[in-house]
Amino acid sequence: MGRISKKICLAAGFLTAVLVIFSTDAVGGLAVSPIQQWVEVKPGKEAYFTINLTNTIRDAQALPCDVIAEVVDFNVSPQGGLSFGEDKKHDRSAVPWISFEGRDFTFQPGESKQIKAKVSAPINADGDYWAAIMIKLGRPEKQGKGIQVKLQTASGVFVHVARRNYIERGSIIDANLILPKFDSVHNPEISAADPNTPEAGQQAFTINVDLKNDGLTAFNANGKVLLYSGGKYRTASIPLYTHRRQILPGHNRWFTGVMAQALPAGQYKARVVFESEAEHSRKITKDIEFTVSNELASQWAENFTFDDIQTLKIEPQELKLTLTGGRFTAARFLVANQCLSTVSIRCRPETEELPEGWLKLESTDFTLNPNTRRNMVCLVRIPPDAEQGQYNGIILIEVERSGLTVQGQDNVELHKIPICIEITK
Repeated sequence: MGRISKKICLAAGFLTAVLVIFSTDAVGGLAVSPIQQWVEVKPGKEAYFTINLTNTIRDAQALPCDVIAEVVDFNVSPQGGLSFGEDKKHDRSAVPWISFEGRDFTFQPGESKQIKAKVSAPINADGDYWAAIMIKLGRPEKQGKGIQVKLQTASGVFVHVARRNYIERGSIIDANLILPKFDSVHNPEISAADPNTPEAGQQAFTINVDLKNDGLTAFNANGKVLLYSGGKYRTASIPLYTHRRQILPGHNRWFTGVMAQALPAGQYKARVVFESEAEHSRKITKDIEFTVSNELASQWAENFTFDDIQTLKIEPQELKLTLTGGRFTAARFLVANQCLSTVSIRCRPETEELPEGWLKLESTDFTLNPNTRRNMVCLVRIPPDAEQGQYNGIILIEVERSGLTVQGQDNVELHKIPICIEITK
């Protein structure tokens, strides 16, 4: 779970920037693993977890790295932003339950240490709770005249108190639909260059949906909007995007779907559908009726320019790694949505010659808004006894694009990223 948030404070005549990270594995030369983890514990019992810290600066001439570790509360906004601190305390805080020895640590260049922590759940605990282990670098880094940058990274700890079997419960508490407007002079070059401009946003069908978690356990939500003409014929599908799909108990999250492609005039029903990743989860639905007038349909069709460019841009288009036995590494590739509508993306490795367990994707299912991008992380773990040679595989990427459907079928395109791993001595 995580993205980067920045907090800038003014103190004692100089500027101090505090950088909090919740979605990467290293900051300021300090690697933290894992960035998030689930801990399961029975009511009134104890459970244990570990966090690994490594000073990735291996230069023997480098200074030691001073670190402070502490347990803090955090919260997630309806837009998916993270905020940390004492003022973020909430009813499902796991901060009082988590303890570990020590607070101040010093890391020599290349040194690794492990924080061993304990979770003590109260007898009346029920469901999911959360906190974060905040890792702060003790000495600020200087960047330019009068500026000090304090770096810290958070490792999320989610505690599941397994009292019984839980049913995921969610509800749609708000939904609004925005039809395109064509009051201004249309400039297709501006819209194509940046779909986040006011003009581009006005000239697309947009739906915003607020989903709330009414239960005691977190769930990951996948959303889609299906458009039906005349109330029964499926006309279009629109994947819903959000900054963070995991919704914690009591939290709500806004999802957005955008479709630039023009709709014909007529009566429509937009059916919002949410599904969880759990096997026996219930679908959450809501219907919204709307009308596309003849005038709007004509303006929409006139102003819409079909972008026949490939939906995704992927860099690099091939992954090549040279490794030795026993190595563990992370390879990254960039996925960018180049079209003017939201897209849903599913990834899976097809290992072919790669032995089972060598390759794992950090994320396999996500959505992208127009003109946005995301780094995909491919984790590669080579066993110590791996034989020398070349091993090949493929990462298959399936993209569903917002737009009109043909005979009820979604707009899907496939991409393949070859991956080649050469094992040497």
